[in-house]
Amino acid sequence: MSDTIAKHSRIRAFVFDLDGTLVETEQLKARSYAKVVGDLTGAGFPDHRAIELYERIVGSTDEMVCRQMISEFDIAESLESFDGELWKHLHEIRMGEYRVTDGAPKHLVANAYQHNIDLLKEQKRTGRTVSVATSSFSDEANRVLKALGLDALLDDIVGRESVTNPKPDPEIYILAMERLGVEPDEVVIIEDSPIGTKAAIASGASWICVSTPFSRQAIEAASWLDPVWVVHDPDRLTETVERRLNSIDQI
Repeated sequence: MSDTIAKHSRIRAFVFDLDGTLVETEQLKARSYAKVVGDLTGAGFPDHRAIELYERIVGSTDEMVCRQMISEFDIAESLESFDGELWKHLHEIRMGEYRVTDGAPKHLVANAYQHNIDLLKEQKRTGRTVSVATSSFSDEANRVLKALGLDALLDDIVGRESVTNPKPDPEIYILAMERLGVEPDEVVIIEDSPIGTKAAIASGASWICVSTPFSRQAIEAASWLDPVWVVHDPDRLTETVERRLNSIDQI
């Protein structure tokens, strides 16, 4: 990004989604769901239907994903109720599997999205505030960000437990902006999924949606997304950010 654009744009902050944006945890999570669902149904091998389901609702909260898995794959009888909720047991099993296998630190580092990480670091270097607003709970978000070496760079981290209404509701992005002390017209949000981008749009902030191999199909099916601000080729991210900042300054 040119110093001229960085200097003159009135944007004061960039807010990043985490899963699928800074690191491909979405695909890693889907694999762990497939393993757990396969175990719970008695198949004894990963159930790839779980990956297909996850792709359809990528960007959803853990609760939403777990509830859908229980409903579609008829695994309620294999679960116990935690605080009156079956989904919490599935979530606990899946997280236990995930953190020691696909979601272990070495796998997180190997699946980092360096183009978005470089963008975050560049925005921090230019003096803007940078934060993460994620549908993951803060304990998991902090674990992932620490593994990526990004925790010390961030000005704030807003996790799922901080809001009542998850994405696609804009509450988490509105809260993130309030905590940074910035207005929507001073913010660019970086997302990777239709659900997250819908929340970004509804928050009133500017946005860029950077697709991944895992989210691209869902993004292309979302006809309401303005393709001008959708990035499929990481090599075009810097150009798109510069266009976005220029367009904001011309308003």
